[in-house]
Formats: sequence, structure tokens, C-alpha cells
Amino acid sequence: MYTVICRRRYNTRFIVTSTICFILLLVYSYYHDIDSGISNISKIRETERRNNAERTVNNEAHFKNINIGHTLSLNRQKTTNKSLIISHEDIATKKAPREGVDCPGFYPYQTTKFSEIQMSEYKEFPNWMQFQQNREEEGVNCNFLINGNTTEQKRILKSMRHTKFEVVPPSFYLNRTTDCQQYINETGFITSSLTEEEENFPLAYSIVVYKHIEQVERLLRSIYRPQNIYCIHCDKKADDTFKHALNGITSCFDNVFMSTRSISVIWGTTSVLTPDMECMKDLWRHKKWKYFINLTGQEFPLRTNLELVRILKTYNGANNIEGTVKRADTGRWNGLPPPPHGIRPIHGSVHIIVNRRFVEYILFNKVASDLFKWTKNAPHASEIFFNTLNYNPHLNISGSYKGVPETDCKSNPFLTRFKNWGPASPLFNWPCHGKVIRQICIFGVGDLPLLSKRPEMFANKFFLDYQPYTLKCLDQLMFNRTRDEYFKGFKLDIAKYQSLNFIKNAI
Repeated sequence: MYTVICRRRYNTRFIVTSTICFILLLVYSYYHDIDSGISNISKIRETERRNNAERTVNNEAHFKNINIGHTLSLNRQKTTNKSLIISHEDIATKKAPREGVDCPGFYPYQTTKFSEIQMSEYKEFPNWMQFQQNREEEGVNCNFLINGNTTEQKRILKSMRHTKFEVVPPSFYLNRTTDCQQYINETGFITSSLTEEEENFPLAYSIVVYKHIEQVERLLRSIYRPQNIYCIHCDKKADDTFKHALNGITSCFDNVFMSTRSISVIWGTTSVLTPDMECMKDLWRHKKWKYFINLTGQEFPLRTNLELVRILKTYNGANNIEGTVKRADTGRWNGLPPPPHGIRPIHGSVHIIVNRRFVEYILFNKVASDLFKWTKNAPHASEIFFNTLNYNPHLNISGSYKGVPETDCKSNPFLTRFKNWGPASPLFNWPCHGKVIRQICIFGVGDLPLLSKRPEMFANKFFLDYQPYTLKCLDQLMFNRTRDEYFKGFKLDIAKYQSLNFIKNAI
């Protein structure tokens, strides 16, 4: 048959041309398969949300397909089991980006491996159903990104440049939260305390927000436990639809609420400080919480809830607030009358983790009230008020520091928040793999190896609409850590948190 066909010369050219086209088609098909999950993300995102319940593992057979020691693979990419494993040992051995000038921090996990449990043992854990949800992100291997795989970083960066990510509008939540039980099930909130230790050590949060409802929801989901209390302050200037959507989410939980009073926040004024104090007032009536943590909607945890509890129990009432005299911008209070009550002003970050009695002092003590009135005349009062109270030991405030008022990077570190200030800071200077806005790094996917190794409690700052896989992969990592510590055992090296000066020298 071949001989008959090839007797005609034009058919010979046709066969050569067809062969070349067939080879090109195979090459195109190979690369198209690799990127197929990425190119359609914006189209399938809404469908994924509607079908999240279907993606949830709802029977034992399906649950057995989830390996507790594994994260999820690149979209349909064939890899070995070893490449799927995300463990603390892997993260520890991978070199993170260059350390800060003076603040390298410490790796917070033990490096010993725990024995794998058998599949049949999963159901022996009373809360195994809490971990059925599939936190897979289509078209990305978060494990590769977290472990610094440069090939995956380049592929994802290229993909994100060519992909328009749809932002879920606040109006979407108005209908979604009409059935609260369905909403909670579909979004995967952990509705169990998980352990008796966590149940007996509730935490209180204030969360200050003004936009990006989906990012706020993701933050709340990552820190939510039924024993904790959450006060959300929404900026008075925020869009009405955003406010209504936020109300819809908070109405689905007994322990999450909007602040009684809403402030119009203006950067650089005392209005930045006031929302946290308004939430303190609302949270105070809940009697059981042990520590107060303030967050904004653009932050995300680096520790699981159990890790936070273990660390704060180690603090034993000590507060962790940044304070400095050497690096202080004294121009903020030069020219003002001296502070009342012989107080020495101290400069530092607005982010705090403080015990309940410290909050009581702020709300009800006249000294705190007088200091607050004094800070109203200083720019950026939010970076003076809490810090000054914590580093004036003659006030005898619970948990405050009686040593030299200087946060350092070794014996007296600021572990409440990790922020990359870049060249603007002599201490907290790392390469920024995202972008810099107002001198602070907005984290990108290239920052994930560093974030996964940090000892701090929370990180700032993230934009879900900028390199969104950064926040999504960190979310997946924290869920997997929570799952693994529940099934396989606690891995945080708590001894590294026990010998810090602010614990030894707390009032």
C-alpha cells in the first residue's frame, strides 16, 4: 500500500509535512498538560467554591487516600512519593534566603522523626473528621515552593503574570452565609478545640480590617477555634457591602463578633490605636481568655493554635512587645510636655501579645488613661502607647519587662510578628521576593522558604490579589501542621522559647 501511495510525488511531500506536524503537536500537548491547571484557574475558582463539599473527603475509603505526612502534588504531575512529603526535617535542611543582618532567628522545630501511624488508627482519634477537607490548590505544588524549588517558583511566577485572578466580591458572602452550617462545613473551619490543653487555654483576638473580605475570611479560618474569642473591627470608611458581608460571616459563630464601636482609621494618628482598645473593651466581658493578640486583615499565622498555647504557657504571664531606646524616633515626642507619672517613652511596634491583667490595666487604670491622653499629641501613638507601658517597670504592670528596654535578636527577641523592613531596618533586613510598599515587604512566593522557618507567631504583610499562591500555600502549610501534630505528635521545640529574657525578667 505504501508503494502505491508513494508513486505520486505530491503524496511524499504530504507525508513529510504530516510527520512534522504530528511531532509539533506532541510537544505542544506535553507543555499544555503541565500548565493546564494554571490557565483556567480564574474560570474554575467559583466552581471550586460551590463544589467544596464534594471535594471534602466524606467516607473512609476516600479518607484513606489522604496521606497524613503529605501535601498535595502539582496538578496531575507524576512525581515520587518522596517529592510529595512536606516535613519539618525537609524545611530545616533547605537553605532559606539570606539571614537578616542581626536577627537570624532560630528554627523552631525538633528534627527527630515520628513514627508513621497506620491508616486504621485514624478513626481512633475523636476529631479525625475535622481534617477531611481537601486544601489543595489547583495547578501549584506548595511543597516545592516552601522548600525553595526554583523551577516551580519560576513556573508559578510566569503563570501568575499571565493569569487574571478573580477576587471574590463581598456580595458573594451575602448569600453564602444565609445557611451558617453549610457555610462552615464548606469552608472547612475547625470547629473542635482538638485537645483539652487548647480548650483550657483560650485566646482573645482583635482583628482590624477594611477590605479584601476573602483574605479576612482565610485569616479567621486559620486561627479559629471554638474556645477562643474574636473581635473584628471594621473601619468606618469601609464599603457597605463589605460590612454586610463581614456581618454575615461573624453571625455564623457564637465567639466571633463585630466591635461595638467603629472608628474611622487614619494612618499616623491615635485612630490606629483606638480599634484595638475598643476590641479590648468588648473582649473583657468574656472571662476565660488568657492572652490578647492584635492582628490586621493582612497578616497570617506562622504557628498553629496548639503551638501558640504551648508558647504562651511557657511565657507564664510575660508579655512580648517590641521596645527600643537606641533605635527610637525620639522626634515623635520631642517638644511635647514630659509624660505623666515619671514615665519614660519607649518606641516599638503596634503588634502585641499580652496577658489579661495587662489589658485590665489599660482599660481601668488612671495611669494608662493619662498616658493615652499624652500620646494623642504624638504622631504614630500606636507605636508608643503599649510599648511604653510594657517597659516602665515602676508602674508594676503584670507581665511587663523590668530589664533594659531594648528588644534584641538573641536573648530578648520580638516574636509577636515577623516583618521584613529591608534596607530601612538595621535588624530586620532580608531580600524581598515580593514587592515593597511603604518600606515593608509584601511577601511573594519566593519568601515561603523563609516564612516556613521563622520562630515568630504571625507574619506581616500579604495581599491575596498579589502573588496569591504565597498566602494560599502558607494556609495549606498551617493546616497540614495542625493535622500532623494532631495525628502524629507535637514537634515544636518549646525549649528554645523558655530561656528568653522577657520571660525571666517579667513582673
